[in-house]
Amino acid sequence: MKNTIAYESFLIKTLTKDKFSIIVGGFCPKGKKLEASNTYEKISKLMLGQSIDEYIIDYTLAEAIKKISPEWVPVVGASISIDNIKNKTGGIIGSPWKQNESAQEEIEQIITDIYSISFPGGPGVAFKGSYSDGLKLKNILTEYKKEKHSIDTVINKLSEITDLYILVEDGSGYMSQGGIYVSDNNGKHYKTFN
Repeated sequence: MKNTIAYESFLIKTLTKDKFSIIVGGFCPKGKKLEASNTYEKISKLMLGQSIDEYIIDYTLAEAIKKISPEWVPVVGASISIDNIKNKTGGIIGSPWKQNESAQEEIEQIITDIYSISFPGGPGVAFKGSYSDGLKLKNILTEYKKEKHSIDTVINKLSEITDLYILVEDGSGYMSQGGIYVSDNNGKHYKTFN
C-alpha cells in the first residue's frame, strides 16, 4: 500500500547519558522529520541503563520515549544496547500515547491505516496498511523468529506490502541484533549497533 497519508519516517542513533547506544525512529507528519529527529536526540540526556532486568529495561525505555514525545508523533520505536543481559529485550514500538504493554504477537490498530505487531524478544513492526496486511506480516515475522527468513527477506516482504514502515529489533540480550529499519516515500534507511 502506497503512503498516501501525510507521514514520513525519522531515524536517529545516539548515546544515553550513561553511555548506552540507542536508536530511535518513527513516523511524523511530512515536513517535521528534522524537528522529530532533534526532539528524540534529547534521549541522550537521560539515564536508561540502570537495570539488567529485562522488563525494567523495556519499561524505562517506553517511559523515556513518552516523556520526550511531541503530541504529533503517532508511532515511535526504540532499541537500546545494554551489556550483560541474558534474554532479548531493549526494543519497543507503538504509540507513545497508549498504555505500555508487553509484546503479545497481536495486530493492533494505532490510528487509521497504521497497524503494529510485536513479538516477545522482537521484532516489532508498525506499518501503513490493513489488518489483512498485518496477518501476512505476522506469518513472515513468525518465520523470521524461527530463523527461516533473514532480516533482508523480512524487509523485502514488508516493502512489497507498504512503503511506510518501521521495524525494531531488540538491542540487548543474547543473540540480539539491535536496530531499526524505516521506510517512507523518500526511501529505506536503517541503523544498527554493528
